[in-house]
Amino acid sequence: MKVKVISSAKVFKGKRFSVERRVLDINGRRAERDIVVFPESVVVLPLLRDDVVLLIKQYRAALNDYIYEAPAGIIEPGETVKGAAQRELVEETGYTAGELMEIGSFYPVPGYSTECMHFVIARNLEYVGARPEPYEVIEPVVVSVEKAIEMIKANTINDLKTAAIILYYYSLLRGGKIH
Repeated sequence: MKVKVISSAKVFKGKRFSVERRVLDINGRRAERDIVVFPESVVVLPLLRDDVVLLIKQYRAALNDYIYEAPAGIIEPGETVKGAAQRELVEETGYTAGELMEIGSFYPVPGYSTECMHFVIARNLEYVGARPEPYEVIEPVVVSVEKAIEMIKANTINDLKTAAIILYYYSLLRGGKIH
């Protein structure tokens, strides 16, 4: 199957993302797609111990509610994945990591967005004081990995990136079995 981009035009520009309308030629057929152009991001799983994670409970305006999340945010221009992970970790939890391990990169919604999320495990944490953005409403939450798994099962943790990094850590890196 042959796909060619015929044209691309920005139809919206916001503070964090833009929207492009792309016209494609797919085997001689014309198709239009609206694409959310979003920066790469980082998702951090901070480990206080191998079996204890530090999450955040954060207000999300899009939901008008609080949800449990792993610290996360966009990678600023010129910033590395680990640099962004360290910055977001300090901003949102008040901890800095002595060790950061990149474990994978994933596209959360490739059907309409360019965003690529980089998963990072943070260990050897030291408290240095939180520095949240003025618009962030965040409360740190310490839970065992087992409790986090139960929260995912109960849909208490319903943020997909957070569930994914916890499950990835639990099943692949720790060798845990999910029942």
